[in-house]
Amino acid sequence: MKKGQNKLSPIIFRVCLAVVLVGTCVASMVLFLQNQGNRTKQPLSGASSSVHTAVSLQAESKPESKPVPKPVSITILGVGDDLIHDVIYKQAQSRAGGKGYDFSPVYSRIAKDIKNADISVINQETPIAGKIAPPSGYPRFNSPTELGDELVNLGFDVINHANNHVLDRNEAGLAATLDYWATKPSVKVVGAYRNDEDLQNIRIVESKGIKTAHIGITEMTNGLFLPKNSDYRLIYANNTELIEKLIKKAKSMADVVVISVHWGNENTYTLSEKQKTLAQNMVDWGADIIFGNHPHVLQKLTVLTRKDGTKCPVIFAFGNLVSAQQSGDNMVSGMLTVTMTKDFATNKTAFTDMKFKPIVTHYGKRCAGITIYPLSQYTDALAAVHGVKRYTPAFSLKYINKIVNQSIPEEYLQKD
Repeated sequence: MKKGQNKLSPIIFRVCLAVVLVGTCVASMVLFLQNQGNRTKQPLSGASSSVHTAVSLQAESKPESKPVPKPVSITILGVGDDLIHDVIYKQAQSRAGGKGYDFSPVYSRIAKDIKNADISVINQETPIAGKIAPPSGYPRFNSPTELGDELVNLGFDVINHANNHVLDRNEAGLAATLDYWATKPSVKVVGAYRNDEDLQNIRIVESKGIKTAHIGITEMTNGLFLPKNSDYRLIYANNTELIEKLIKKAKSMADVVVISVHWGNENTYTLSEKQKTLAQNMVDWGADIIFGNHPHVLQKLTVLTRKDGTKCPVIFAFGNLVSAQQSGDNMVSGMLTVTMTKDFATNKTAFTDMKFKPIVTHYGKRCAGITIYPLSQYTDALAAVHGVKRYTPAFSLKYINKIVNQSIPEEYLQKD
């Protein structure tokens, strides 16, 4: 080895070592900077990671805003006294060939109207206690259970028994009537209750998301009363404290409160002061619709205003849905269909329309062939042979229309 080479070797070695060390440092620095950048973008642990996860979960769990449903409307139909005289159930028995009772021909011409309503309400004027006692007519009525079957088939949702004939078969008849309806879960019964707890159980019928509450009230029971130790209950019109509490309770449970009330004086178109006072009070307490009955003639249809400005339809009496009474005035009645609309944005429900469809009970000589006609289908030829002309010679289309027009404002009359 040459002397010159021996002197240079250590120098070259040091230079190479320095280059290697510098390169290592530069590479380490680049790797460090890259790691720092990655940590900034994607925290892997510690507080930064926790915050990122919480924010992500909040974003994922935030509920989507749902659109508010559009306003919805329902129709509530009310009718008058279903007053089943003996000739009516005897005809039903004859139609059934002596095997049961067929009441369907009585109601066939109005069956579609009843079914088309979202909720239908009827005042059943007679007890349905055929399981414990034979059928009977005036003055102390009782009807076979097949009548109730027909009301269910027709599509009635609410049966009111708060009327002056509810105790015609005494407490046993009332119990049998309620026992019968207990076999028909599709309908709600108001106006007659098994006990205080049952009375406080407000009947609710819901349609299209709108809840309706129903209460039945009567002024009188023809001088008949439940035994003092009876558990059964009726709501009398003079018990205004109870009525107010029940209406307010119903209002807290439902969108619409419907009252079926038996009041006033028979065979007069003049409203009693008790009718007018109780009607306004019930509206102020929260009643939204009042279906009145008992006078057996068609009384005034109007709209009362609550203190907060709410409009509430009131018909003071429908007259008879069907009967075998003997005056032309008792043959004229109608079906009232009230439209209630719920605004889901405000959660308020209001009366938006109503239509009254006049009807006529028709029968021939000796009350043969009793049935109900819409007035739009009734003719002077039919009126001319109506059995009631024996007692009301003036009975005619003109006679009928005069009754309708004096009680029903034209804007609410249904023409078809």
